[in-house]
Amino acid sequence: MLDKIYAHFLEKRRAQNLAKRADFALEIPILSVGNLTTGGTGKTPAVQWLARFLAAQNSQIGIAARGYKGEKSGIGALVCDGKTVFESAKTAGDEAILHARNLPGAVVAIAAQREKAVEICVQNGAQVVILDDGFQFWSLPRRFDLVLLDAQKPFGPNEKLLPLGRLREEPQALGRADAILFTRSENADKTALETRVRRFCDAPIFWSVHAPRDLKNEQTGEIVPLEWLRNREIEAIAGLADNAQFFDSLQKLGAKIRAKHEGKDHQNWSGQERENQKFPAVTTEKDAVKMRFNSEELPVFSLRIALQIERESELQSLILGKLGRSCERNFSCNRISCGS
Repeated sequence: MLDKIYAHFLEKRRAQNLAKRADFALEIPILSVGNLTTGGTGKTPAVQWLARFLAAQNSQIGIAARGYKGEKSGIGALVCDGKTVFESAKTAGDEAILHARNLPGAVVAIAAQREKAVEICVQNGAQVVILDDGFQFWSLPRRFDLVLLDAQKPFGPNEKLLPLGRLREEPQALGRADAILFTRSENADKTALETRVRRFCDAPIFWSVHAPRDLKNEQTGEIVPLEWLRNREIEAIAGLADNAQFFDSLQKLGAKIRAKHEGKDHQNWSGQERENQKFPAVTTEKDAVKMRFNSEELPVFSLRIALQIERESELQSLILGKLGRSCERNFSCNRISCGS
């Protein structure tokens, strides 16, 4: 019953907001990176992949995010002007701060009403704006909708709409997508997944994996190779939509996890999780931006991730085509990874 009530209001609100697109004056190209479910698809690395690619075309990039759980989400704020970061994870949310940290030169703005975040980006020189988690922000027009699906559970664990499941929209909404990007597609049955998606849309389908890249010592800034984890006793800290995948990644890299500290997605860490720390800790980049560190504590490392996309140049060409541009040069970014 609850999912039927949600579906009724979803259909009404979506129709009203989609109708508003024609009334929005599009000053600059907008691209959206989003998904059908509530978190867990690896959207942040995908946003940063797209930002790095577009920046390589000599465009000033803006990222318009909601600023989820940030104190200034309601009123809106300029998080970074491309040079200076003005906000914190507390005021702007973890994802916006992570974008500002990993994308030097990008303008980052937040607002619950995404039109305002776009406006702030444009006012600060953005020539192209990426909507972070924008698929359900229906009222804003966009040149390109990239929709992410987790290859392990593309429509959530039980394939039901909120609040009984994790679907924000029914799978038929994929008909609005310009491209589908499956994430975590290692060992996926690609034929079966493509058959399922083809019931709802004919958009091009791409495949990707989130590959661990290296470790960053959050106290010193030192970059450490992944080999450091092999047979290393550590503590693991994660506040994600799916913490188990993070812990599994560490174990596959050879780490021996002696303690796990788990939080919910966008967890605000108080520091208590490290009060009795006995081993070096490893956390996610998104969690690291919400923690405080000092040099006297045992080290805390963030695991940096690289998004690797099959047929990447084909996806890049598709995006440029939607922007009205052509692949006029041999891009040096055919393997772009997130992280500085």
